[in-house]
Amino acid sequence: MVSLWDADLTIVKFGLRRQNRDMAVIPKAKGRHHHGALRRALLDAVGEIVLEKGPEAVTLRECARRAGVSHSAAAPHFGDKRGLLTAFAAEGGERLTQAMLDALAALPPGVEAAARLAATGRGYIAFARANPAHFRLMFRTELIDRTDPAWRTAAGRSFDVLAEAMTALAPGLDERALRARLTLAWAGVHGFCALRAEGAGVQLWSPEARAAEAAEDLLELIVAACAAPVRTR
Repeated sequence: MVSLWDADLTIVKFGLRRQNRDMAVIPKAKGRHHHGALRRALLDAVGEIVLEKGPEAVTLRECARRAGVSHSAAAPHFGDKRGLLTAFAAEGGERLTQAMLDALAALPPGVEAAARLAATGRGYIAFARANPAHFRLMFRTELIDRTDPAWRTAAGRSFDVLAEAMTALAPGLDERALRARLTLAWAGVHGFCALRAEGAGVQLWSPEARAAEAAEDLLELIVAACAAPVRTR
């Protein structure tokens, strides 16, 4: 969590002499934040509560308390609990997109489309492990404002990364075939991450070396299924 600004300083004018301003510095009161720092502190408080008690336990008042400010000081940043959770979820979407792009960027130049699709899944898994609170909250759409532009943009960008990799692997698919493959890829990788996050099926992915192996095997199976010819109906 972002620390309180205990030692931050503010300049206070105490007088004028011969048109020159004499200035003194005094410590800033505990619990006061610059605008950006308070926003960050409130979002970090959301993450703490989600991991401790679950998304339902988050309140704007408790986040404000943990940030060291009053409820009235926190409210202008997000409005209410739904606004706060939506901002946290949007941040999760941005981090997810970046993790997927980073995994793609780590590939050597000129790799095949199959490797690129696998990389998007690898990035997804890395995001879920590195950002457990965001992962736990960001798909709880009943708790957030799905009309929020920032959230919609963040959610759309991560999906676009997957869709681009999928269409490169299997070009020319009709809408149904493409939708089926996107569903398989997303559901398979997300389900793997969710089971690990909840501690289920430890015999499949514990210790960590086995988890990495299971993840790569899963991605290989998903890519193979997505690259398979479309069955005639």
